Amino acid sequence: MIKTTSLRGVSVLGLVAMLSGCGVLWGDEAYFRNREGDYQKADNIEPLKVPQGMQGERLGERYPIPPITESEFDDIAQEGGAEVPRPQPLATNLMQENVKIQRLADERWILMNVSPGEVWPRVRAFLNENNVDVASADIERGLIDSYWLQFKSDLSTSDRYRVQIDQGVQPETSEIHVLHQSVKGDSPSNDLQWPKASSSTEREAWLLDELAAALARDETIGGTSLLAQAIGGDAKSALVVEQNEPVMKIRLSEARAKATLYHAMRQDGFAMYDSQPDDGVYYLHYQPVEPEDDGWFSGWFSSDKELVAESPYSVAQLLTVVPQGESFAKAPLSNRGAEQTFPDAPGYLLFVEGESNNYTVRLRDPYGKRLDPRKSRDLLTLLRKNLI
Repeated sequence: MIKTTSLRGVSVLGLVAMLSGCGVLWGDEAYFRNREGDYQKADNIEPLKVPQGMQGERLGERYPIPPITESEFDDIAQEGGAEVPRPQPLATNLMQENVKIQRLADERWILMNVSPGEVWPRVRAFLNENNVDVASADIERGLIDSYWLQFKSDLSTSDRYRVQIDQGVQPETSEIHVLHQSVKGDSPSNDLQWPKASSSTEREAWLLDELAAALARDETIGGTSLLAQAIGGDAKSALVVEQNEPVMKIRLSEARAKATLYHAMRQDGFAMYDSQPDDGVYYLHYQPVEPEDDGWFSGWFSSDKELVAESPYSVAQLLTVVPQGESFAKAPLSNRGAEQTFPDAPGYLLFVEGESNNYTVRLRDPYGKRLDPRKSRDLLTLLRKNLI
């Protein structure tokens, strides 16, 4: 009896110890407490500073957080507008080719349907494999400069390359531009200024073609660079809201902005009635595209015919009733039935304003009045996904 009683007491004491121990292991003040919200209490610390006289190009944030800005996914500010907008559709060229060389006049570049964070290490790997030594690399600007080298076919000159990796026009796309410089002699200074255009378009094209072929051949080399995710900032096109009106921003040169817009204005149900490109005004027709029939006869006929549209009015006529200056920016909502001049005008007017690398695109009714925000956003989204 005495032995049994002592064992029972030990069991009770052990149970009490276990229960009291749970308070040490679990709970708000315990060792194994829930820490999922601890990040909200974290403080910012000063970035690591390099002592004066030392270089800090290799230092950077390991997991950079991009700034939070208004984007095309934000809802349009309007009375009673609580609807969450649909996600941005994929561009029509995203699933066609992963690597493509684009051309505009004398300019050539590589377009890839991946983010700069994936492109950066793959370009570095290509240069290393081909014995092109890197003199400097600026990951924030997306620049990779090579040391001077000599071609066996011409030992009288020294050559070097600059590779520019930039954000593409569409989200999650990248562009790769190549600049070539050639000088006489075999030991030029590394401090020479880079030219605005390549010294030799042939040698520029050679590296561009070799790089494109290597990138298309092997998609696994290089991995992904978290530091390179912010190369070039945002995409070169974006949908934003200005004074409660959806507009499209384009960060391209004048020639390329006009060329890519011209391409987009002839896709997915858009056609052009008339235009005044010098004034940045385009008179557009839009008709939703019916989905293609998947029937047995559908493969017999081509559907690539360009849509042809006609309007009884010209751009010059419609511009006489379009508000000007401040009145244009604050134009009222469209009410086509109330228009007495040029009644029942079909289509839309597209206005392109700004300067190189900073264009604003607005879509209005034929009289220059604002469209319903949701309608304007949908049509601009359709135009944007066809930019190249």
